[in-house]
Amino acid sequence: MFLLIATGEIGGAPLLPAFFRLIHCESALKLFGYAQWEGLNITYIAMPLFLFVSGLTVPFSLGKRISENQADKKIYLHIIKRLLVLYLLGLIAGGHLLQLDLNKLQIYNNVLEYIGVGYLVCSVLVLNTTVTVQLAWVVSLLFLHWALLSFVPVPGWEGEHFLREMNLAVYIDNIILGPFHRPGSWQVLGTVNFVSNMLIGVLVGQMLKGSRDRKDKAILLFACGMAMLSSGFIWSPFCPVIRNLWTSSYVLVTCGISTLLLALFYLVIDVRGYAKWSFFFLVFGVNSIAVYMMAHMFDFKLIGNIFVGGLRRFLEPGVQGFVEATAAMTVIWLILYWMYCKKTFIKV
Repeated sequence: MFLLIATGEIGGAPLLPAFFRLIHCESALKLFGYAQWEGLNITYIAMPLFLFVSGLTVPFSLGKRISENQADKKIYLHIIKRLLVLYLLGLIAGGHLLQLDLNKLQIYNNVLEYIGVGYLVCSVLVLNTTVTVQLAWVVSLLFLHWALLSFVPVPGWEGEHFLREMNLAVYIDNIILGPFHRPGSWQVLGTVNFVSNMLIGVLVGQMLKGSRDRKDKAILLFACGMAMLSSGFIWSPFCPVIRNLWTSSYVLVTCGISTLLLALFYLVIDVRGYAKWSFFFLVFGVNSIAVYMMAHMFDFKLIGNIFVGGLRRFLEPGVQGFVEATAAMTVIWLILYWMYCKKTFIKV
């Protein structure tokens, strides 16, 4: 299954944002940046896609452990260990932990931390509940997040509930995270829908893990993707599609897109058998944790510029950023390809 290959079993942010962050031209920032408040652009799909895929793998990873007759205690210890490791890596990648400066430390500001918390909740639900109960959790969490943002007043604020300047999510982060949060952040309340985002992936994973014929699975994936996409847009007049608040309509729209992409790749690779072209992505996917941490901790553009830096004076500014980013990504891929050849796979 392509998305499982392309992103690894669980634990890092997608490759796409790491590539986009290397591009520093105005046209790219408009297409891939985060300035837009309401609606979608390409970058806004990357993080929910990875949360979705992280949830997608849970039934497979836990199912393997159950089939090996591992004791419940061992399974739960593994879940807690994964949570702690992912949270620590998130603190390093997005929380500035290694700078050893409390003034810069951010304690809940990275996709690895969100995946760790979501993985804990999703794993407990998969181990102890049915698919029907998990679906009820998704619906309940989506409506809970919408109701909290829509109807709970923010002390001292009389503006709209979904404005950038102030909303319940920002207020809660200010209270709970205090000085260790990014100004204008929304992550604590967003956790409600980080979990629902991953749980939708879990439900799709249960579908893939089932006994249906592959063609029937592909058709069902397309149908579910279209249903989520349509539901999100229908809900959007009442619950705006806002990435920075991780609104419920945003979850439905992006999970719908994620499911449609999964259906497409599942059809091409698993049903039709056209898999050779995906090797480029497989090299990234089998070491997703490594590529994510590498992209955050090292400036590969400096290495890439050794080879393409001389071309700058011949290129337009917008093209320069793309060429530099491509060179940097090539360097990363070659490192990961060497790891792949050496069968060195870093997992959590």
